Amino acid sequence: MRPPEAAAAQSPLERGWSEVSRAGSTLTRGAVRLADRPLAVLATLVAIQWLALLVFALSVRHNGLVFYQGGDQINYTTNAWLLGNGRLPPAILGYGWPVLLLPFGWLAESDYVSFLPATIGLNVLVLGPIALACVYALAARIGGRLLGLWAAALWVAAPYLAIPFFREDYHDRYVEQFLPQALGLTVLADFPSMVCLLVAAWLLVRSLDAERLCVSETQASFDWTNAALAGFAAGSAIAIKPANVLFLLGPVLLVLLARHFRLVLPYAAGLAPPLLLLLLWKVRGLGDLPVFAFEQTRLAAGATLGTTVGASVDIGRYVDLDWQNFRSNMANLREFFWSVRVLQWLPFAGVLAVARRSLPAAGLLAGWFAAFLVFKGTPAQSTVESGSFFRLLMPAYPAYFLLAAAIPLLVPGVVRRIQERPAKPSPISRRVLAAVGAVFVVLPLLAIAIPRPLSRDSPDAISIGSILTPVDGSIDVAVAADGAARTLTWSHRDFGATEVFYRVFRTAAAGADFDCLAGGSPDCRLQMLPLGSTREARFTDGSPPEGALYRVGVATNWQNDADGGDVIALSTPVAATP
Repeated sequence: MRPPEAAAAQSPLERGWSEVSRAGSTLTRGAVRLADRPLAVLATLVAIQWLALLVFALSVRHNGLVFYQGGDQINYTTNAWLLGNGRLPPAILGYGWPVLLLPFGWLAESDYVSFLPATIGLNVLVLGPIALACVYALAARIGGRLLGLWAAALWVAAPYLAIPFFREDYHDRYVEQFLPQALGLTVLADFPSMVCLLVAAWLLVRSLDAERLCVSETQASFDWTNAALAGFAAGSAIAIKPANVLFLLGPVLLVLLARHFRLVLPYAAGLAPPLLLLLLWKVRGLGDLPVFAFEQTRLAAGATLGTTVGASVDIGRYVDLDWQNFRSNMANLREFFWSVRVLQWLPFAGVLAVARRSLPAAGLLAGWFAAFLVFKGTPAQSTVESGSFFRLLMPAYPAYFLLAAAIPLLVPGVVRRIQERPAKPSPISRRVLAAVGAVFVVLPLLAIAIPRPLSRDSPDAISIGSILTPVDGSIDVAVAADGAARTLTWSHRDFGATEVFYRVFRTAAAGADFDCLAGGSPDCRLQMLPLGSTREARFTDGSPPEGALYRVGVATNWQNDADGGDVIALSTPVAATP
């Protein structure tokens, strides 16, 4: 200990440095104490996560519980509602999310607004904490509990901390359009599929640690349960959104870099059931697999069917690498964000940081993010200017985030001072595996195999454009004659705090109100003419042709803008002649 005279003789710079050192030591001791109580810290972070989300939800523009959503939300809830009523929808989307929402379909009405309370509750109260726990567990496996808590805290704060770094005129696209999806305030499948991929990555790293420690301890036994469940989680993410097959590049790199090939068979065994169910779903709901395009002309029912069959693999439908568009996206990032160079170099620095602790884990995260960046960041429909670039890359954000959060491992001396190594993961109970199989294999199998295809004579759902819209018999439409004019009035259930408006449709003279694809397809499209939009439950058509039919659609959107939005429920047809 230095004598008082020596302490008094210190220069101001030396005294300042001593104060900083003491403060750093205090912070370090406090962080170590927190790391000794990870469950308490994680519980606190979950509470902060919920509180921050509540503040965000109240401050961002919304209509009742309707935040910005891209349109597919109606497809997902309509599929769930049809499955719950024993009807098999056209299998345009994956089966995973509609099957998970199926129980809500027994309690909700046919429209997606009635699904929102339960679905947002599932996302926020269940899936959100699961994602946070997986971020902590993954980072802790890579760099210890301190890094895990740092990553978990950053995961909660990062969506909001990024807001000031975007240009002010871009806030509507980031804050109002992207963040509600990224935080689970919608019915879209992006958020649950991202959580599934996080679970898959955590279980895969866990299985790698189990295999590594097993080899180092010269044990003959091999725990296959973690790898099998990791494959099942990845397969479930693909069942929710088939594009998540891009994630599989990460596990391939992990196995190659770790050279632990015994993980392959249990991982593939876990991956197989969801993929086989997806195959069954596509075959039952479409009649063939979309990736195998059959060159044929599908004419509407009742028309002469002219078919030229020739099977070909339609890879171009899914792979569209437009590097000029990618360069435009990078230029737009530079325009709308504070520093595109920081965004671009964070993952490279993160790969180096993670590789210092685990080269296979670095390969997993790098492959996961790179696959989505290349295949989802280059197509023409992926643009920073519209905001779609961020939504399409959303399943890969955990990989990008974990790479960025690991950068402190590059600080000299940090890796050397990390003494703790994660304990050997315990095998997953066979009862847990059996329960997962019963809930996520047997029940989806029944949900896919039992329902009957939609009727082609009176379908329960009709596509308006690309959106499968439920036909709601509770929308009561009446027609009254006033000379040549016809006045429509209607009533429907209460939508609570969500404001709605209406779209009125009418057929041409003696024309059909819908048309189904040929070949027995249950995909039926609305053929009616849109007459207009109104906020009043009343509409007058000046002079309808004889034999015309009417339908009224209930519509809404996050802005309560009658010039936009999608129809969420469609009435049954009503004749123009009362």
